[in-house]
Amino acid sequence: MVEVIETGERMFCQKCGKENKEGAAFCNACGAPLIPVITSSKDKVIQAKVKTKRDQIEGISQTGPILACLVGLLFLFLGFLFNFLILIFGLILLGIAIWWSSGRENERKKLENEIKELQAEME
Repeated sequence: MVEVIETGERMFCQKCGKENKEGAAFCNACGAPLIPVITSSKDKVIQAKVKTKRDQIEGISQTGPILACLVGLLFLFLGFLFNFLILIFGLILLGIAIWWSSGRENERKKLENEIKELQAEME
């Protein structure tokens, strides 16, 4: 069973951190059963921070790096067919896409670690 943190009229699922209506039996997002628990104000603050960090993780998009990678591959292909400079540009674009993607993944891992630390504080 998943516990729920109540903050006024809002409730957050302990499993996924999504907000649910007060009195809900199951989480709207993950379907986990919800059990209301009485929490301290410190726990409420921590849960709000966890939700904020989860929202930040959801906001990290890989669309830009993937698009840059695809364009880089296109330039590589065109470079093999037509011009050495286009080939070099494609390689540079691929390098940028890889660097960009790894930076986003590091940001995601950092936020996940911060969530784990905050949840450990609540236990």
